[in-house]
Amino acid sequence: MKSNLKPDQVPPPQAKNWENNLEAEKSLTFDIFIPPIFIQKETYHQLTGENEGRIRIYLGLEPEKKEGKYVLCSYAVSTFLMGSGEVFRDYENPVYKLDTGNIDVSSNTAEVIENIRRYRQWRNGELEQGNAAASFRKYIYPNAYLLSKYELNEIFSSGNERAQISFGISKTMNAMVYPETENTGSPVKGPVVFNFSHPCPPVCDESSIFNAGHKDLSENPEKP
Repeated sequence: MKSNLKPDQVPPPQAKNWENNLEAEKSLTFDIFIPPIFIQKETYHQLTGENEGRIRIYLGLEPEKKEGKYVLCSYAVSTFLMGSGEVFRDYENPVYKLDTGNIDVSSNTAEVIENIRRYRQWRNGELEQGNAAASFRKYIYPNAYLLSKYELNEIFSSGNERAQISFGISKTMNAMVYPETENTGSPVKGPVVFNFSHPCPPVCDESSIFNAGHKDLSENPEKP
C-alpha cells in the first residue's frame, strides 16, 4: 500500500536517516554551528512576486565563530528561467538573509559575497589545513539550493507564516567503473575511474519484470 505523500515530501523514516547521517558527519567533516533558519511568507512574496518564481538559497559563514565553530548563514535570492532549458539565473536584488527573522541586505551585497566566499573556502578544505577530512567536504556539501516554487506556494497558501529550513545528508551507493583490473580480479584503483551509471530509484523501468519494485517475481514463477 502506497503512503499518501505530497510531491517532494520526504518519508519520515528517510528524513530521520538523513538527520542521523548529518549527526555522524559531525565527528568527521561537519564542524559548523547551524542557527535556526526560516523563510517568511512576506520574504517569499517579495522575492517571487505574482509570478511565484523559484528561490535560490546560498550558504555562507559568519565572520565570527561561536564556541570555536563557524556559524552558518544563508541568503535567498529570486531566479528566472533562462531560455527553454533548466538553466536558472539569479537576480542580484533583492537578497534576504534568512534568520529567525528575514533581513533585506540588498544594500550590503559585498558582505553577503564575502560570507559566501568564506563558506566556499570551508567547503574546499582551505580554512583548516590540518584537518585531513576537510578536503572531502566538496563532495558532500553544496554551494546553494534551488527551491521549487510549487511546494513553497502550497506551504504559504495553507496559512503558514514561515517555513523552517534544516539539513540532512543522503547516502547512495554508486557504481564506479575501472578500465583495468588486476589478475586477482580486484580493480586497479588508479586515477582513472568512471561513474556513468544512473541508479534505480529514481531511474527505473517500472514495466520490467526484473524490477522488484514493480512486481513480486514470486507471483509469476517459471513454468517447469
